[in-house]
Amino acid sequence: MRVIKVLFLLVFFFVCMLFFVQNTAILETPLLLKLGAFGFMVQSPAVPFYVVLLIAFVAGGLFCTLYFLAEKVRLATSVRSLQNKVNAMEKQLALQKKSTVAAPLVTPSYAAAPTATVAADAAGAPADKKADA
Repeated sequence: MRVIKVLFLLVFFFVCMLFFVQNTAILETPLLLKLGAFGFMVQSPAVPFYVVLLIAFVAGGLFCTLYFLAEKVRLATSVRSLQNKVNAMEKQLALQKKSTVAAPLVTPSYAAAPTATVAADAAGAPADKKADA
């Protein structure tokens, strides 16, 4: 994937350089930028058009970089908090398994009754008659 990105950037740079070389007359035309609002007037010095184009390109790259950097920080914080939750739940599960394994197995009192009935049935006599005898 990195190779494809590098190749794409090389092609993009090559096309940009061709554009600048083939359009030097137009790109060197001085450009005067004005902004007027509420009786306030601001005017830039005359700069070549290619300078404005390059500044706009760099400003767009910086804004995109700042946006994606902020997004990456937000996602990293989210991943970190979720990882902490997973670790806490894994510890809780390990403690629960440890307490379940460590607890002695106690045979409930009702478990002995069916075995006596089964033993009486195995002898061929009903359980009630054996109990009466």
